[in-house]
Amino acid sequence: MTLGELIPALRKASADRVVNGLIELLEQWRSNAETVDDLHQSVERYIGNSWIASDAEHKTVYSLWSAFRNLCIAGRGGMTINERLYCFDLFDSWDSANTEEGRAVIRHKIDFEASNEGT
Repeated sequence: MTLGELIPALRKASADRVVNGLIELLEQWRSNAETVDDLHQSVERYIGNSWIASDAEHKTVYSLWSAFRNLCIAGRGGMTINERLYCFDLFDSWDSANTEEGRAVIRHKIDFEASNEGT
């Protein structure tokens, strides 16, 4: 599951205001300066400290997040930069970053050093 798949799946799973806040957090991550590790900590803290009214919806939301976390966050060590860009739905950001500095910011965000780049 990619970030681009996670967000609509969460919307479909629940209309709870807490879930909407989680979706907003995920959407904002794409354009802020936080890294993948920051995202991981923020979402775990958010889900752990928030109350989703329905237990079934909570289980679904956490299951969706866990699938994304396990594939894209925990598994990113063996991924190429293109795989990471895909998982984190950052291809558009990469394409619009016309400078090496802009791309360096994205590499840092997804924990991929320029010397490892294999695009």
